[in-house]
Amino acid sequence: MRSTTLVGARLTVADRPPSTGSWVRGLVGKLGARTGWSLFALVIAGLIIVPIAIYFAGAFEGGGAAIGEMFADPGLPKIFLTTLLLAVASTAIGAVLAVAMVTLVMRVPRRFRGIASFIPQLPLVIPPVAVIYGWIFIFAPTSGYGNALLRSIPLFAGSSQGPLNIYSLPAIILITGVELTSIIFALLYARMHEINGSLMAAARLCGATAIRTFWSVTLPLLRPALVAGVVVAFLLGLGSFTAPLLLGTGPGIEVITTEVFRLREQFPVNYGLTAALGLPLLAIGIASIVVQRVVVGDQRRYVTQGSGRGMAGNASKWAVVLVVGYGVITVLLPLAAILVVAFSPFWSGDLSTIKFTTQNFQTAFADPAVLNSITTSLLTSALAMIIVIPLGFVTALAMSGVLRAPRAVKYVLDYAFVAPLAVPRAMLGLVVLFVFIRPPFSLYGTLTLFIIGYAFIVLPFSLRSQYSSLIGVHSSLFEAARISGASQFRTVLTVALPLTKRGITASLALGFILLSQDFAVAVMLQSPGNQVMGTLLYELGQTGTFPEVAVLALVMTAVTTAVLVLTVLIGGRKALENL
Repeated sequence: MRSTTLVGARLTVADRPPSTGSWVRGLVGKLGARTGWSLFALVIAGLIIVPIAIYFAGAFEGGGAAIGEMFADPGLPKIFLTTLLLAVASTAIGAVLAVAMVTLVMRVPRRFRGIASFIPQLPLVIPPVAVIYGWIFIFAPTSGYGNALLRSIPLFAGSSQGPLNIYSLPAIILITGVELTSIIFALLYARMHEINGSLMAAARLCGATAIRTFWSVTLPLLRPALVAGVVVAFLLGLGSFTAPLLLGTGPGIEVITTEVFRLREQFPVNYGLTAALGLPLLAIGIASIVVQRVVVGDQRRYVTQGSGRGMAGNASKWAVVLVVGYGVITVLLPLAAILVVAFSPFWSGDLSTIKFTTQNFQTAFADPAVLNSITTSLLTSALAMIIVIPLGFVTALAMSGVLRAPRAVKYVLDYAFVAPLAVPRAMLGLVVLFVFIRPPFSLYGTLTLFIIGYAFIVLPFSLRSQYSSLIGVHSSLFEAARISGASQFRTVLTVALPLTKRGITASLALGFILLSQDFAVAVMLQSPGNQVMGTLLYELGQTGTFPEVAVLALVMTAVTTAVLVLTVLIGGRKALENL
């Protein structure tokens, strides 16, 4: 009777049409897992690296004529030195502030630590272009509210300008450094929660001092996050574009990315020269990523089984005061300036004559360009994330060992996903523009260019968050599923996918935040009639309609905040730790 039932069951299954899963398993079985992974890695590498290679190859056309033209520019050494100074100084500021903030947050009383940990990351919520306009409203030499207040004290009385100048290199470095602080802090703080505090307690019980415990136990375990944070911050500083463009163009402070943008605004665009200018940045970027990989090595060495308990020091009220003070200065101050201008008839710099009005909001939302830019930003960001997240998930499966892939495939996928990080954002936009406006693509004037450019931006981050979710899971969990008879496909669907929920949510949140705030890539890809929020904000700023600039900056901040709230609702508060 039992045998008959089994035979009947087999016949029933055989009669069913093949499911998508069985089709995939059948294809993989025919090709072989090794061949399938190799093809996947080649396709990914081709889609990411080939466009970058095609663009930079333009620098060598005509026997390297563009490179010769670049070196013939007498202003080139100054531009390179300014770029390097900006990257090094802002990274140093970001690293010091991030370590200080992590130390302080870990000393905040436990019941307030969740909120305190979010404060240093708040600059990520407000779009950089909005923050910069906020600082302009405060420290513009003549009409900045902050400078007007400072001139009211006897020390600076009698001056018609200053005493502080937002249009200067120190201001650009400081603003960039604060922005980079958030990124380094996010990596360090998440790592602190992955370290088992009992390791430090064991070292102290063995007689190690606090300093020796920090140098011999804590710091080595923090090394992956610290190295990754510094490398990412240095690369972002090297390709910094928004602050130098908005604050440095007037006084003639040029970096490579702003020089590239100047060439992009000319017709015809000298793509060869822009590629030649970007070659040193690309070389430094690749070298930095290789150094990071060598220094960190296999991240599994740093995995500890624990929840971070024991990492916190003694609670301190001063830590609370300093963390809150940091948030007030870096976030609330520029945001308050934006609010004042948004509700003012015009920006005059005189706080005593302000008459608040909502007319600017009515004007902004009656403008079809504003609504179109919001719709375009959200639509293109969503489509880019739909493309990138599944690719990041499959790659995370291979790199974490959930699915067995050849070691060479892991290396290719790892470097392919991180490759866009080696290219400054502004130049990434030019890569997409140069390759995809030509036949056979001919995508100029379409929103597809934004989607492709946005996909390049979020590729590295889509992999890291999902990979981080899987790398800490013990392999015995997946082995148990297989021993219980689950196929690889079922193991992925029922075990790996739920475990990656936080990573996927974090990837989505980080992706939407980065894309809704993007300016560098979008400004290179913009075309008549196609605007996103960042490019429209820049255009309004160029026309001097600052109240509308302030309104749109608030809208961008609201969109980013809404994404973060949605992240917490879907993935829980801990999803933010994977950002």
